[in-house]
Amino acid sequence: MTSWPSSPSHRDVQLGPDQLADAASGMLVEVDRLSAGGQPSRIRQIQSHGKWAIDLAEFNCALRASGGLDRGSVVVLAVERARESTICGIPLQDGMIVTIPAGTTVTATVKPGLSYAGAVVPAAIWAEIQAVAAGVIVEQAADQTRAVRLATSDARTFRNQIVLMADRLVAAASDPGYSEHPPIAFTEYLGSLAEACAVADDRDPGIDRSARRHLRQAWKAQDFIHAHIREEMPIIRLCREVGVSRRQLEYAFRATFAVSPREFIHALRLNEARRQLATARANGLSVTRVATDIGINHLGRFAASYRSLFGESPKETFLRAERP
Repeated sequence: MTSWPSSPSHRDVQLGPDQLADAASGMLVEVDRLSAGGQPSRIRQIQSHGKWAIDLAEFNCALRASGGLDRGSVVVLAVERARESTICGIPLQDGMIVTIPAGTTVTATVKPGLSYAGAVVPAAIWAEIQAVAAGVIVEQAADQTRAVRLATSDARTFRNQIVLMADRLVAAASDPGYSEHPPIAFTEYLGSLAEACAVADDRDPGIDRSARRHLRQAWKAQDFIHAHIREEMPIIRLCREVGVSRRQLEYAFRATFAVSPREFIHALRLNEARRQLATARANGLSVTRVATDIGINHLGRFAASYRSLFGESPKETFLRAERP
């Protein structure tokens, strides 16, 4: 969980994949790159010290992210472009509104081109907004992530509304008297969104079950890979663990992560190596030791793959790390 600022803050930045740990207000995320290249992502954030925030994000890289949401905050995402990304087991769609309850362990697969407007609001205030605007009994639905898809015109209206509101709030964010409580315009936006979601929820047929099934299969495999990252990982072993055929596992990974199971395993190992190399000198480890500890045996191929994914050699990452 990320710490909230002691005073109101605003930033509009271009961030590379290694700089996205705090790209979502209310949480710190661990990021694994899933492909090389990609342009920097644009992140706009307006944060109060009273735990409300607006995030406008445009991602231009492929990655897997996970983190824990602040236990006192709810996130409401208005997705502009989904690009086959997923969050909390939900395949995103253009114009979708996703509500993530406080304290949720958030997992997301981000594809290049994903863009959304996120509103972070104290859970108690969101409960009041829903009760007043939509008549929803929040206590019965607050323990799971929910998603509905708005009509294209409604989605565009809400997107424009929060962008304009963010522009206006940027100037106010420098005011030391800035309120800890969400501005009236912000709560009115959320109230209108809650009403639109309630209407859409009545007619929404729900998320496609086959897509959910593929996500569950891919995520079960991913959890197993994480737990056994230092071991040999033949695809047949994953198939047995998940209980699917090789073809079905391939389809689940392609649909969820846009890479094959083998490519995914290799990417996770490279990301784990990068995390360990960042502290290797302080821990008395060498590049070779880090590589072998995570199940990499061919150092030449490791160095080439590492450079392709991260744009630098393992040794360069190692030498940049601080000494004890």
